[in-house]
Amino acid sequence: MKVPDNLMYSVFQFQDERIKKKLTEKTIEIATGKRVKDISDDPEATFNILNIKKDISELSQFSKNRLFADVNLSYIDYALGKMSDRVKEIYTKVVQAKNLDNTSDELKSIGKEVEEALSFLLDRANEKVGENYIFSGTALTTKPFDSNFNYLGSDEDFLVQLDEDSFVEVFRSGGKIFDTNVYQLDASFSSADADLGVSGTMTVSYNSTNVSVDYGRGIWYLASKVSDPDIPLSNYGLNGDLILYDSSNNEVARISNYGSLTLNDLVSQINSAFGSENINASLVTNPDGTYTVKIEDLDSPPDNFISDTSENVLESNTLNNISRIFNTLSPSDISLLVHQLPNGSYTLRLIPEDVSQTVTVSFSGTSLGNFSTRNVFQLIGDLRDKLLNGLAPDASDLMAVQRSYDKISLERSKSGSILAQVRNLEDVQENRMDTLRKMKSDEEEVELSESIMEYTRYRIAYDALMRIVSDARELTILRYL
Repeated sequence: MKVPDNLMYSVFQFQDERIKKKLTEKTIEIATGKRVKDISDDPEATFNILNIKKDISELSQFSKNRLFADVNLSYIDYALGKMSDRVKEIYTKVVQAKNLDNTSDELKSIGKEVEEALSFLLDRANEKVGENYIFSGTALTTKPFDSNFNYLGSDEDFLVQLDEDSFVEVFRSGGKIFDTNVYQLDASFSSADADLGVSGTMTVSYNSTNVSVDYGRGIWYLASKVSDPDIPLSNYGLNGDLILYDSSNNEVARISNYGSLTLNDLVSQINSAFGSENINASLVTNPDGTYTVKIEDLDSPPDNFISDTSENVLESNTLNNISRIFNTLSPSDISLLVHQLPNGSYTLRLIPEDVSQTVTVSFSGTSLGNFSTRNVFQLIGDLRDKLLNGLAPDASDLMAVQRSYDKISLERSKSGSILAQVRNLEDVQENRMDTLRKMKSDEEEVELSESIMEYTRYRIAYDALMRIVSDARELTILRYL
């Protein structure tokens, strides 16, 4: 049975078009190296490729952000390192000025050195990388500190995104970095031993600790603490005579050799010996579990005076006495210090032991004033002015410079930690980029050797089709098509 010519032609036409199409596809694949050229070629592959390209684009931006963060954080680390070194030099100068018998001219000379160092610190705090101030937070083009050491930048940190869920602080707020937890009273007094002229209660709170001290005329404290109120006070190195005077400075009563008494006994003795003058003593339990004694003249206004021959019992009506009393009542992790200002007057500074500890101060009765924190430049500027005025630094100045060094070192450590986090992402991002590029290549590129083999296979198939048709119909002309 012969195969009809029209059927043979139909078979030939179908196979001819199919094989020619495949030959064309493989020719283009070999020429371009691409598997997908149009979305219609392979919709699913095209969708995958578009998603991979989107991931590559995002990762590329994250990598640029990481490099941006690395450059800026590296410079911040460098700047803070230089600043901490300079503050350490200032500390050495303060120790020298405080401990030696310097003349006024020598103090002024040290003040000039501190002034030069302060100028260096302020320049570093106002440093820029390109057009961006590194310590202005999100206010990138705003100079952070003015000549009076006021912070003018943003309180918000400038964040950079490093991956889908991770942001890091690149330009941090200088207000946070250089602010310290040295709290200074805004009121001043002509002398650290001058009568305050007001009375009230100051309460300092931090964590779960509250330290309260009453101040004013007619309020005394034993400015020493004991761990056991039933052990003789002499065991704690306390002894002396406690003397009660009337308003005319006449001795009214005396408790001799109170070191032989326990703290509880002393309370009883005071209430017994001084009670006729409306004097009341009470045992005080301190926040750290130790004990002391508070004594009050209940008359209004107070009209008696108490004196201690060993100066352990103090009236809380001067800065010096309040400082000693507060430090008796409080745990050792916070201190109240008398501070001399550059104009020669005196105030108080409250300094926690922990560089990161915040405190709140409240008053009842008549307030002494307001406590607020000082930044590094204000503290060192205050020290500079004192020295230039020929005044020696006090213990609060020394602690303030130490706190400035601790704060800058802490902030440098934080920035260093962020920088390490940024640098650790480099290998992660590069490995992920390699993976995405490989996935993209697998979706859209061909194996050249495989395509050549496929092309050869279709070429052979086409030649075979020509021969089959020619042999079957004896159409030799087909050999030349």
